[in-house]
Amino acid sequence: MQKNRFTSNPKVLVVGGNPVRWSAHERESERSITNGIEAWVYAFNGDYCTHKHLTVELVSNYDVVICNSNYFYDESYIMQYLPVAQKRPQHVHWVTLLEGNMLDYVKPTKHIREYLDSSDLINCINRFATAFIQELTITPVRYVGIPYPVDGIKALRVQHEQRIRNTFICPFLLQRWTDYFVAKHLGLPYGGYEEKASRKLKHVKHNYTKFGTLLNKDVQVDKVKERYRDTQLTIEYAESLECFFMNKSNSYLWVNMDERYTWGRYVLDAAALGIPIITTPSTGHGEILFPKTTVAHPFDIEQAVILGKRLIEDETFYREVIEYADSGIELYKPEIIKDKLLQELKK
Repeated sequence: MQKNRFTSNPKVLVVGGNPVRWSAHERESERSITNGIEAWVYAFNGDYCTHKHLTVELVSNYDVVICNSNYFYDESYIMQYLPVAQKRPQHVHWVTLLEGNMLDYVKPTKHIREYLDSSDLINCINRFATAFIQELTITPVRYVGIPYPVDGIKALRVQHEQRIRNTFICPFLLQRWTDYFVAKHLGLPYGGYEEKASRKLKHVKHNYTKFGTLLNKDVQVDKVKERYRDTQLTIEYAESLECFFMNKSNSYLWVNMDERYTWGRYVLDAAALGIPIITTPSTGHGEILFPKTTVAHPFDIEQAVILGKRLIEDETFYREVIEYADSGIELYKPEIIKDKLLQELKK
């Protein structure tokens, strides 16, 4: 049966992992920097809830539900939203947003095909995985992505002449070694982030499960120091998104040797901030926005170092890399990504 048509401004509910329910107008101050799945809330001036809030009654109030699939590896999450997707009213368009690493979907998972088939559209966030995901389902799979706050992040740019000549290591330091091995050979000060364990009593159980400690907030930083054994490495606590952009917009270059097939937000952030980033093809955006600083694969440390040194020594090359990324980042603006989604739903 054909779905009811809707206007260019449908009522939209975004479903994700954050346990707090909210609406776009309640968090207006975060609109200009929100670069994750929550950006869909702002694109449609819609609402947000977590999987535990999902009911048929709730979704019946909306034209479109955009449901984050980042928890497919946990069957309990699938069983929370599968029944709702299957029993939703006819007028509700259900979009499954494939978040996370697309390699997570390679392993056969219980109920995944059943859930994908219950959707009206699958939004695959990595352009390389679309054909594979289509093999799993009868539902159309399209590379749409996530709205990006281009104008808001561009407003935080620092002129490259005023930047601190250092190298920012994009992933958490305990996530992988490769970025560090590049950064330490570039001749600039280098550093990155690591998580801080909360000391609030309500997080004690979480700390023990995730970090193996109860109240030691430095447990992750201690691990970095023990494993890296590098006194030149600057280690900072992970901070809010707003602080991240304010503090890292003045870095001279970023390194992101990402092996994941995901929505490469660091690449988009670097492009919007006008900072060269050394990255990989799997990010999806690397070859599009930074073709001259995208290495062949995530282990290509030698070529990454060569490119990093060229960025540091060759100001003309540095500017060329920035300007090329600047010419492409506009295509990720919220209004453009929003229109892509609506066009797919109306087919």
